Amino acid sequence: MSDDLEDDDDIFYGGGKAVTEKKEGNSAEEALPPLEPAKKEENASYSHDYLMPPDDAPSTSEIQEPTKEPKKEADIEAEISQTRKDKMRAAEYHDVTILRQRAAKHSAEAAKLFKKYRAEEAAMVKYQENSNKARRKAEKFIEKSKDAMAKADDKQADLEYLEGGKAERTRVKVAKLKAKTAKMKSKSSRWMSNSAKNTQKAAAKRQKAKALLEQSKTHEAEALNYNKRADRLQKA
Repeated sequence: MSDDLEDDDDIFYGGGKAVTEKKEGNSAEEALPPLEPAKKEENASYSHDYLMPPDDAPSTSEIQEPTKEPKKEADIEAEISQTRKDKMRAAEYHDVTILRQRAAKHSAEAAKLFKKYRAEEAAMVKYQENSNKARRKAEKFIEKSKDAMAKADDKQADLEYLEGGKAERTRVKVAKLKAKTAKMKSKSSRWMSNSAKNTQKAAAKRQKAKALLEQSKTHEAEALNYNKRADRLQKA
C-alpha cells in the first residue's frame, strides 16, 4: 500500500465499491474480491440479436386492428330474437308453398279430368244425335209401311167387285203393296235397332262423363281447401 494514502481514505479495487478499512477491535473480515467483467467466448462473432424481437412479439409490419368491444348482452338477445322470427317466417313461407303446390296439383288433376269429361260428353251428344237420326228414319219407314198397308187393304177390298184380268192385276198390286209394307217395316226395325244401339252408347258415355265430372269437382274442392289454408297461414 502506498504511503501517500492515509488511514481514513477509501480504497478502490478495480470497478468495485469503495471498501473502508475496519478499525481495530472489530472482527477481521477479508475484503470482497473485485468483480471481474464476464469473459467473452473466444472467437465469438458480433451478433445483432439485440435488434430482433422475441418470437411471440407481433411483427411491426403487421397492421394491428383496434380491438372491438364485446357486444352487449342486450344486442345479442335482440339478434337471437330477430333470427328466431326470421326462422318462423321462413317455416311459414315453406308451409305456404307446400299448400300452394298441393292446390296446384289438385287443380291440374281437376282440369285434366274436366277435359276428359268434356270429351266424353261430346261423344255422348254425338251418339245421342245419331240415335235420334236413326229413330226419325225408322219413323219414316213406319209411315211408308202404314201407307202401303192401307193401299193393300183398299185393293183387297176392291177384289170383290172385280173379275177377270182386273182382279188378277189387283191381286198382284195387293201382293206388291204388302211386300213393300214388310220391307218398310224391316227398314224401320233396322233403324230402330241402330237408334237403340246409339242410345246405349250415349248412356254409357253419359255415365262415364258424370263420373269424370265428379272426380274433377272433388279435386277442385281439394285445391280450394288448400288455397284457403294457405291464405289463412299467410295472413297470420
